[in-house]
Amino acid sequence: MKKSLIVFHFLLFAFGAIAQNQDYQNVVSVQSGVSLFSPFRGTITGSQESSDTTVSFSSGNASNFPQINIAYDRGINKWFSIGGAVSYNKGSMDLKNVVYKKTENLGDVTLNVSRITIGARALFHYGNANRVDMYSGVRLGVGIWGVNASSSAVDGKLDEVFNEAGGSGIWRTVLGNKLRGGFVMPQVQVILFGLRGYITESIGLNGELAVGSPYFASIGINYRF
Repeated sequence: MKKSLIVFHFLLFAFGAIAQNQDYQNVVSVQSGVSLFSPFRGTITGSQESSDTTVSFSSGNASNFPQINIAYDRGINKWFSIGGAVSYNKGSMDLKNVVYKKTENLGDVTLNVSRITIGARALFHYGNANRVDMYSGVRLGVGIWGVNASSSAVDGKLDEVFNEAGGSGIWRTVLGNKLRGGFVMPQVQVILFGLRGYITESIGLNGELAVGSPYFASIGINYRF
């Protein structure tokens, strides 16, 4: 009798998972997470010139735009879904009285680095029943990096310094004391564990732990239909 009850509950669980995926095949998620950009925030201590100093400055400040991720996933069956996602990150630095190699006075410099990541992802679901959905998966895509900098110096040395510092392989345009460029790199992310919990039949909260880019951990809201 006990074994029969266990089998009965298992069948109810499996049926609930199948019914859920049939009724709610589509999920849209909006998340904010922790990435490589997250530590860049706060005051930067100024540096002093020495024999091996490449760049020195009197003071600085760093800031970042919160990582934003928008994803869409469509259930193929009760244990597998495919979808796509777009993410955005940005970090900024404002440095005062910048000197490069003791000879190039760049004045005050503002540097912005941004990344738009576009990728496809596949998720493997387990424990999917009622208002709880657990999953793991992988995301593959490209990261479109953007770099722009400006200097208060009147001699327009940014491009020369940027090229000498190793940026010759990055496409860029220069307009006076402003420099803008970018590059594209492949992006890989392994989603170790994801969890969606629904407050209502359609609206829920989610969280993910991952390795790779564009984020290591995230929380957000999702809507299924």
